[in-house]
Amino acid sequence: MHSQEEIAEHLDISTRKLRDLLTRYNLNHKTSTLDEIRVRYIRDLREKAAGRRDQEAQGTLDQARFRDLMASAQIKEMTLFKEQKLILDREQVREAMDAWVIQTKSEYESSIEKILAMIESQSGNPIERDPINRIIDATCRVIADFNIESADSD
Repeated sequence: MHSQEEIAEHLDISTRKLRDLLTRYNLNHKTSTLDEIRVRYIRDLREKAAGRRDQEAQGTLDQARFRDLMASAQIKEMTLFKEQKLILDREQVREAMDAWVIQTKSEYESSIEKILAMIESQSGNPIERDPINRIIDATCRVIADFNIESADSD
């Protein structure tokens, strides 16, 4: 017969783990052969591995179901938000941005004209508008050319 230390070394486990396994297997290291203990240990490992695979498959299935439920809940939530007009669709955002650009350009041009008029009134000298208008036009083109799709890719 083999000692517990020899059997544990043969199975590559601790002697404490071996004692626990022998108790669970209802085996005695003094009366059971090394082959009996090894075969029982291998069968136990196989059973555990098979159970783990089933648990892993179930876990994967549970994760897929959870993702599906979350996606469904998000779609329902988005639909509700749209119905209550809490969110805007892409076209509504585009229309709002276009209106904002028109308003911004108008306010910008008006502000510059008011500033120039104030400077002219205080200095008593006329200001040449052509170079300033080129800057204003370039700035307004940049504002008008803003593309909502390019902002989405950031």
